[in-house]
Formats: sequence, C-alpha cells, structure tokens
Amino acid sequence: MSEAVNSKPDVHDMVVVHRSFRQSCAELPRLVRGLRPGDTARAALVVDAVRFMLMGLEAHHVSEDEFLWPRLAARTAGHAEAIARMEEQHHRLEELVTQVTGALGELTADPRPSLCVKVADQLTELGSVLNAHMDEEEKIILPLAAEHLSVAEWEELGEISLAKLERKHLLRAFSALMAVATPEEQRTFLSKAPLPARILWRLSGRRSHARWEARLYGT
Repeated sequence: MSEAVNSKPDVHDMVVVHRSFRQSCAELPRLVRGLRPGDTARAALVVDAVRFMLMGLEAHHVSEDEFLWPRLAARTAGHAEAIARMEEQHHRLEELVTQVTGALGELTADPRPSLCVKVADQLTELGSVLNAHMDEEEKIILPLAAEHLSVAEWEELGEISLAKLERKHLLRAFSALMAVATPEEQRTFLSKAPLPARILWRLSGRRSHARWEARLYGT
C-alpha cells in the first residue's frame, strides 16, 4: 500500500469467525447423519442450523469478494497468485453450498437415511474444502490485510458482511461468535459492538443461544 497506515487493524476477529465455521463444519455432518426417519421436527432444527451456517458463510465470502480481494490485489502485486487462489476456492465453495442448499427442503420433509447420508457427505466435503481455505487465509491473507489495509477499511469489511445478513439474524450471529470466543476475545468483541448489541446479548442473546445449542446438541 503506497499510503502510510498509522495503525494496523486487529485481524484476529476473522480467526474467531472462522472458528465458528469450523465448529459448525465439524458438528453438522454428524447431526444430519443422526436424523431419524419421520422425525421432521428434529430435521427442521438441524436444517435450520445448516442454513444459518451457510447464510453466514455467504455473507462472509461476498464481503471478501467485493471488498477485500480487489484491495489486496491492487496493493500486493507479489501475492496475485494467492489472491487468485482464494477467489477460485470461493467459487468451489459456492458450488458445494449450492449442492447442500438444494437438498435441504427435501431433508426437512423426509429425513430418510439415504438422503441424510448424501447431505452429510456433502457437508463433510464442504467442511474439508472450507477448512483448507481458512487455514491458507489465516496464514497468508490475514497478515497481508493487517499490513495493507487501514483500521477503517478492516472495519468496513466487517460492516459489509453484517449488511448481507437480515437484521433479525444479527443478534444470533453475534451470539454464535461470542459462544466460540475466549473471555479475552469476548471482551474485545464487546468493546467494539454498539451499546444496543451489548445490552441485547447480555439480556437475551447469550441465554437464547445456549438454549438453542442445548436443543441442537442434546446437552
């Protein structure tokens, strides 16, 4: 980046976002495989979790496609190959997401064993590709972002991602991040969050997310 950047952005928040995706990718295939024929109520709960993860993933990736890759490509000529690889991986992940999404309506209505296995296998493949992508992103892309983006630009990237989510999902998304964050990371997120978000999370978001996880995971 040609212009001086007085302070570097804290890109670790993306590691926490990735951690949430990693947890979902680890758990969702097992939950889908565990569905019983005819138990459409349980299927609806699990499918809701899958849809929520895919919705968050789409918002996350679209913000990178629209904002992050173009800026890094313009400012880090020596890393063009890595950025192009990130974009190619996004295209592959989009294909896998489309495969999974296309089966979710049928899975909700009829969680038969053959379909459960099919969707679980698709989710497993999605998780494998996504984990490899996030590993590379954390190793190569995040250091570049910390070096070549301003604090304001990094914050704008997060705002773009949030804007892709429907307003009704924002507290749930924030609560999901807080659930996988360490106490120190939680303090950082809370320090950056608007006051209404902090209040809502403390009053209802934290407990409602814990209840939802208890239903989903049977804890």
